[in-house]
Amino acid sequence: MSIVITQCSHKITEIEGEQVCKDCGVVIGYSETQSVGDWKSHNPGLFGMADLYYLVSTVAKNLHLPSYAIQTIILTSSKLRKMKISKKQAVLFAIVYSCRIHNIPRLLEDIFYELEKSSGKKIRYSENSLLKLLNKISSKVTDSELFISPPNKEYYLQAYLAKIQEILSNDVDKQYFEIIRVRALKQIKEIHSDPSTAAKDAILQNTSRILRTKLREVLA
Repeated sequence: MSIVITQCSHKITEIEGEQVCKDCGVVIGYSETQSVGDWKSHNPGLFGMADLYYLVSTVAKNLHLPSYAIQTIILTSSKLRKMKISKKQAVLFAIVYSCRIHNIPRLLEDIFYELEKSSGKKIRYSENSLLKLLNKISSKVTDSELFISPPNKEYYLQAYLAKIQEILSNDVDKQYFEIIRVRALKQIKEIHSDPSTAAKDAILQNTSRILRTKLREVLA
């Protein structure tokens, strides 16, 4: 599964003894007045939330997210929990937020599916219903810096391509998949519909009839 990595210039702030980048969430270091051992022993809130960390690590692993994205998710979801937002909603928001700011294409429906699967449920919800849920969570977020920008056509396209890449690799070689990707990126600029539909159409219009039937089920 392809991952787009962006560089961060790191804007440092201090959060409970840690020197943290405000943009990407990476822990750069610790304050001089407090050792790591002291921070763990005197600040049990963050380190004591083992269930939150376990949930984040499980879902992030299944979504193939890099370590720097996971750092952002943990820090963001911890902030949201302090805003009295439920654990599952906090993690959902934090994963979507992390994927957006790091430009890691993942679909909202897949994120929520993995989140539900971690608790034994395997139910898929429509994107519209999940967008309403995400908006509901966003209304509870009091930190203006935690803003999730709507995904554009190119983001959806990369997310769908990442989702189907493994499926296509069993049927076609990498060169053919690259042809689909390049053609879809070019064609999507000419498709004037909502971002999600435009991305699906751009992919389907550049695959063979046999693959198209299979991909329609995946992209439904």
